[in-house]
Amino acid sequence: MMIPAQLMKWAVSVFALVSLFFGIFTAAWPRHSIGLYVEIMRWFNWRASPINEAHELKTTRILGVILVLLGLAMLILHNP
Repeated sequence: MMIPAQLMKWAVSVFALVSLFFGIFTAAWPRHSIGLYVEIMRWFNWRASPINEAHELKTTRILGVILVLLGLAMLILHNP
């Protein structure tokens, strides 16, 4: 079954916007992003905590920026 081009364009745009949202959230507030992850893991009865908090904050912020860049790339390349 073929997916209509308009639906695919819409789906990629929504995915890119969600990526931008989570990327900005993660880059701006890495401590909250880590806290969200810890809470989600509690739902599954797992304990998660950073070993080196300073390193974890830095890495989380960098990954948030990368997620923003990937979201922007999707928007730019898919919607010329």
